[in-house]
Amino acid sequence: MILSKYAHTKWLKDTLYSVAYEDFYSSLTSALEESNYVFVEKNNLKKRWANLPNDKNHFTIGEVGFGAGINFLNCCNEWLKMDLDNKRLIYFAAEQSPLRLKDLKRAHEKWHSLDAISKEFLLNYPRLCGGFNFIDLCNGKIQLCLMIDDAEIAFKNLIQSEASGCGDTPSTAVDVWFLDGFAPKQNTSAWSEKLIHQISRLSSNGTTLSSYSAASSVQSRLRSHGFDISLCDGFGAKREMITAKFKAYATSSSTLPSLNWYIQKKSKTKPAENLFILGGGIAGCTTAVALKKRGFNVSIIDRHGEVGKEASANSRAVIYPKLSTESGSLAEFNLIALKLATNYYRELWANDLGEQCGVLLLPTSDKESEEFSKLQTKHQCNDKFFELVNLKQIQKLSGIKLDIAHGLFFPTLGWLSIPEVCKFITKKYDIPIISKDASGISLVKRDNSWDVFDENDTVIVNAKKLIIANSYEVQNLKPTSYLSLKKLRGQVTEFCSNQESEKLKCVICGDGYLTPSINGIHACGATYNHNDLSESINELDHRANFGKLISTDLKFKNLIHNIDSTDISGWVGFRGTTRDYLPFAGPVPNFDEMKEKFSYLRLDAKKASDDIGSYFPNLYVNSGMGSRGLSYAPFCAEIIAAEISNQIPFIPKQIRLDIHPARFIIRDLKKKRI
Repeated sequence: MILSKYAHTKWLKDTLYSVAYEDFYSSLTSALEESNYVFVEKNNLKKRWANLPNDKNHFTIGEVGFGAGINFLNCCNEWLKMDLDNKRLIYFAAEQSPLRLKDLKRAHEKWHSLDAISKEFLLNYPRLCGGFNFIDLCNGKIQLCLMIDDAEIAFKNLIQSEASGCGDTPSTAVDVWFLDGFAPKQNTSAWSEKLIHQISRLSSNGTTLSSYSAASSVQSRLRSHGFDISLCDGFGAKREMITAKFKAYATSSSTLPSLNWYIQKKSKTKPAENLFILGGGIAGCTTAVALKKRGFNVSIIDRHGEVGKEASANSRAVIYPKLSTESGSLAEFNLIALKLATNYYRELWANDLGEQCGVLLLPTSDKESEEFSKLQTKHQCNDKFFELVNLKQIQKLSGIKLDIAHGLFFPTLGWLSIPEVCKFITKKYDIPIISKDASGISLVKRDNSWDVFDENDTVIVNAKKLIIANSYEVQNLKPTSYLSLKKLRGQVTEFCSNQESEKLKCVICGDGYLTPSINGIHACGATYNHNDLSESINELDHRANFGKLISTDLKFKNLIHNIDSTDISGWVGFRGTTRDYLPFAGPVPNFDEMKEKFSYLRLDAKKASDDIGSYFPNLYVNSGMGSRGLSYAPFCAEIIAAEISNQIPFIPKQIRLDIHPARFIIRDLKKKRI
C-alpha cells in the first residue's frame, strides 16, 4: 500500500480541477450525460443487468480513476432503478489521490438526480482514506471497495493466484471495466502496461471495457492483453472513444508457479439454499446478516436459544482502536476492519444500543507515545477519524482531570451492548434462532451437505452450507479440531459511579479501558487470565482491572477511591484467540489431505507448485477474534459471505492468506511441526 495524500485541487468555473494533472474532474456542462454515454450505454449495462442469469447474484465493475465518484453514483442510480431481487452491484475502484469530503459534497451538488445515493455514500465515505475501504450501501444492494492506492498495485492485490490454471472464472471476474483516469500523457500510471496486465488477469471471456481515451498506446496495450478493440464516436466534441471485449486469458512466460494452498475448487451457490450458522454471538449474527443481504436463507443454531451469549454477553463492550506505524497484515487488517465497524454500528448507536461518545486512547509507554505522533504522519488522508490531542484537549474531551501529556481521540467510536446488537440485527433481518446444542457434524457425500447432530446423535438440521462461528468450541468438531484456538478468560469489573466519575464523557483506553457512567455504573477491564477456566468472579481480578487504570494515569485514583466492595460486580467471559491474534475466516481445510498434499514443504519450505488446497465442501469457519469481536466481526462476516457468493474478496490477497483457516497447516509443515 502506497501512503496517499489528498488530491491537490481547486475550483474553477464551479467545477473541481486537478492542479497536478491540469484537468477538470468532470465535464463543465454535461458530466452525467458523458458518464451515461461512455460507460453505461457503451457497455450495454441496462440490458445485461436485466438479463442476469438466476445463478449469478452479483455484477462486478472495476474502475480506474474514481475521482469525484460520478461514474459510481450514476451506475448505482441506474442499478437501483432496475429493482433486481437478490442481486448486488459490486464496484471496485482505484484512486491514488482521494478527494476531501468537503470537495466531494460540493461536486455532488450539481448532480441532483443522484442526491439520494450521494447522501448515503458521503455519510459512509472513509474519514481515514488509505488502503482498502469497504462501503456497504442501500442495505447491501451496492457494495463499494474503494482502494486508495496506485491502481496497478490495488488491482494486483485482488488477484488470487500467480499460477497458470488458477485464473478467475466468470463468476469471480470483473464484468465491466471503466478506464477513467486523467489523460494518458499527464497520468501515465493509470494507463500503464502493468496495470492493463492486472486488468486482463481479473477479466474473463465476455468482460467488456470502455474509455473516453482512444490513444494508440492504450489500444496497443489492451490488444496485447486479450482485448478486442472497437472505436466509436466519442461524447460531445470528442472524436473517438474505445470499447473493448476480453476474449482470452492473458498469460506471461515470466509468471512462475506459486503456492496455491488457499485456492479451493469453486462450487455454484444458489441464493435459495438453506445456510446454517453454529453460534449466536457477534461473529455468527453479523455473518447471518451478510448472507441474508445476499438473498440466502439463513438460520442460527445456538444452545441458549437466543443470541448474544457466552463471550458476546458483554453489555458494555468497547470498539478498541488499534493502529500501528508498522506495516504488515495485522496492522492493515485492524485498520480496514475498524473503518468498516465505524459505519456498521452507526444505525445501532442511533437506536440507543450503546453510545458513540468517542474513544480516547492513552499511551502506556514512552514507545507508544512516540508512535502516536508518527501515526499523524503516516495517515495524512485523515479527516478527523482520529486526532492527536494534548493534555488540555484530553481534559476537555474526557471531562475529567488527567496528567498524561497526549493521546489519540477517535470521535466516531464508542461502546455497545453486544447482546442488544445481536438481537437487533437478527430481528431486523428476520433470522431464525434454533435452540439446539450442536455437538457434531457429518458430511453427506451424496450432495456435499452437512448433517448437524445433537448430543444424542439426532440430526438437528441438514445444511447445504454450514458456517462454524462458535469461538473456541470449533475445536470440539472433528473437521475443525486442528484449529489452534486458545480459551482465554476475561473478567470485566462494574462499579457504581461517584460525583467525580460521573463527569467522564468518553471511553478511555490505555492499559485497560473505562466506560462513562451508564445508569450510574462504570465498566472497566478486562483481564487476560491464562490457564484459568473459572467462571466465578474473582476479587483479585477486580483489583487488577483497577490497577490497569491507575498504571495508565495516576489521576484515575480520584475516580475509584473509597469504592465499597458491595458496589462492585462483574462479568466473566471466555475469548477464542489464535496464535497470531488474527481471526480464522474462510473455508475449512481437510487437515489430513492438506498435510499429505503439501508434505514436500517439510523438505523445501520455498517450493512452489500449481496444486490447489483440499477443503471440505460447503463448510466455513469464522472464529478466533479474541477481544476484538466488535471490531472484527462485520468485516469477517463480509469475507465469509463474499467467499460463499463466489465474489472477488474485498481484501488484499496477503491479508486473505493471513486470516485463512489453513494458514497454520502450511506454516507448521514448513517448520516441520507436523
